[in-house]
Amino acid sequence: MHFQYHPSDHPAGVSMFVADFGARVSCHWRLNINEPLLGEEASATGAQVLPCLTLDLLLTPVSFWSLHTPTIPQSRISKGHSVNGVIKGESSFPSLEEWPMCGEDNHGGAFRFVQDAVQRNLHRYSTSITALKLLLPTVTGYAVRSDIVERRFLTCQLAEQVADFTTPRQHIQAFEYNEDFSFQYALSTAVGAISLKALPGADRGLVERAMFSLEVDIKARLSFPWIVDKPLPRKRLALVDGKSYPEVSTAPLGIYRAAKSLGIELVVIDREGHWTGDAAGDEWCDEFIACDLTLDDGLADRIAAALSSSKGPIHNVTTYSDKLLPDTAKAAEKVGLFTSPAGAMDICHDKQRTRELATPAGFQILTSKGVEDLTRQLASLTSPLEYPLIVKPIIGYSSEGVTRVSSESQLLDAVRINEETFPDIGSLIEPYISGPEVDANFVLMDGELVWGEINDDFPSYAEISRNNAGEHGKMLVPPLPSSQVSAPTPALPQSFAELSTIMPSILPKQEIALLETHLVRTLFELGFTNGVFHLEARVQNSKMEYAMTSSGMELVQSRSETDSAAEPKVFLIEINPRVPGHQETFAVEYTYGIDYFVNHMLAALSPSAREPQNDDDHLALKAVIRSLSHPLPESVQFPTHVVFIPLDRGGTFVSAKLPPEELMQYVPEHLVFMKTGEVCQDPAKDGKWPFVAYFQVVARLTGAEGRSQARTIGELVRDSFEYTME
Repeated sequence: MHFQYHPSDHPAGVSMFVADFGARVSCHWRLNINEPLLGEEASATGAQVLPCLTLDLLLTPVSFWSLHTPTIPQSRISKGHSVNGVIKGESSFPSLEEWPMCGEDNHGGAFRFVQDAVQRNLHRYSTSITALKLLLPTVTGYAVRSDIVERRFLTCQLAEQVADFTTPRQHIQAFEYNEDFSFQYALSTAVGAISLKALPGADRGLVERAMFSLEVDIKARLSFPWIVDKPLPRKRLALVDGKSYPEVSTAPLGIYRAAKSLGIELVVIDREGHWTGDAAGDEWCDEFIACDLTLDDGLADRIAAALSSSKGPIHNVTTYSDKLLPDTAKAAEKVGLFTSPAGAMDICHDKQRTRELATPAGFQILTSKGVEDLTRQLASLTSPLEYPLIVKPIIGYSSEGVTRVSSESQLLDAVRINEETFPDIGSLIEPYISGPEVDANFVLMDGELVWGEINDDFPSYAEISRNNAGEHGKMLVPPLPSSQVSAPTPALPQSFAELSTIMPSILPKQEIALLETHLVRTLFELGFTNGVFHLEARVQNSKMEYAMTSSGMELVQSRSETDSAAEPKVFLIEINPRVPGHQETFAVEYTYGIDYFVNHMLAALSPSAREPQNDDDHLALKAVIRSLSHPLPESVQFPTHVVFIPLDRGGTFVSAKLPPEELMQYVPEHLVFMKTGEVCQDPAKDGKWPFVAYFQVVARLTGAEGRSQARTIGELVRDSFEYTME
């Protein structure tokens, strides 16, 4: 019997063996030879070569007997091996439990994967076919990360399970086919495997068609150089602020998972009593060093002292905390480690200095220490302020303290609240700039852009409510029905907290290119050369605007004659020399296959551009960063909608009710941030807008249809999520 839906000139054969739970199983196998890609397949992969072959296994139960039978019938079972359909040889074949563990390289991982897949499938559907693909490397080298296959298949709808069989810095030997081919050899060389979702029944034709589709998916997702010539060097990276325990919060999971997959030894620097200093931390980090992280003038010196006290060499230091970025950079300079310029970090940290860096011509800004100071400045102005204005703390995080005001009384109120909530910081006052807002993320290496993407940041409640009122003579969006966005409570109309982020962006290509050119140039002007950077900006005079459509709020062609005549311009809001928040970082990996946590760590370990660039360590780092900056092709880029639920009132958090399962099946990542009994201040009074929860909605369609699906389901998730305060 041969595969029905594949060419017959590929090596194929059939074997028989006994499963340990009372079934005789027929295993049809076929080795898929890589052929030149043509047409759509070639364009989908960018003509990249797949560095592996796939071995198809179709395992079909052919007979059963009682598990209580004292003996297994037929002690000798035929085993055939064929090439081009010709069966060669015959000998006894052991039971599945008796298969050898396949060598030390993968520690039996491939064997266990096959065994578990067969047993799971037969227990679930006793007559169904177990279908899976083994990935056999065609090049010798090292995997760029030990879980590369699993991470690239997060959105594969055909896969039941995905597994990798490599470890960091494990040498991979290329698979070579010959007439002495055996399962044992294939299992010992496999670097990964994918099992097909179980299909009830034994319709082999249906299974083979699904396997053909899975082969196309594999070529799309893995056709890039993920097996490289040199292993990553063994490095120790200091992490300032170790975050929460990964099993408690999703935020740090990406950080620690990235380090483990790369074989990077983390040295965590955090406050006394942090979980990484206990036994629980042994799995995740190599060393814990206690350090007082209080934000004061001595912080950089304390971090430097902690770095110097490590039990072993530290090759660099990094942090994922906004508040700690400047002092971490200063500490690195103190101990002679490469870092982005501390002065540039200070500019990014200070919204006033950021605005001075990129102030448009004729742009009027004020800074105020408080209400009294602002009152004096207003009295001395030679020309009145033009409203609406934005008020924000000079040093602040997320959307804390950000307010849009339309009159002098509102301006004074906003400054007063910030003066009380953020004492000794001061407020920045600047014109409100309309136009679509975006998040822009870039990966730089040695002063070169190696990857970047733009995603759409939907309007906040503050923008929705003000525009609904027709302020400034322009109504961007009509009132939102509750079926699209949950009706704001009295607090929410003031909130600038994020509501939705959707990727990829659908702004015109010219505006995407303009954003990339302008924002990357700004990073270079600040002296940044290596790292992952998260920027926020708006496109003035964009050819698109947000409006309510029949299917909800969306970017549509601009209806403004003024905007259509003027050239688009980039308005920089802020620069964050770090990865985006974990919600957006996870979303980027689901849509593009790019893991910013990994790229951030690798960039942190890169040497200064002033140092020699041709040493083996640097060449290995550079090769891995380039490899891990290959995005998924558009054919498997599924739009993602990150839905944020901001707190709308103060009180004590009681409980939350998740959306129904028919919606949650589209949500691979979510988190309720609030804990039962947690006391929350009224956000309208203190200007802080914490999130109650977030949901990451991933479409199952691509392109425009996928975006519509992600957006619609995301708003249904928002509508159906409930939480209780008392």
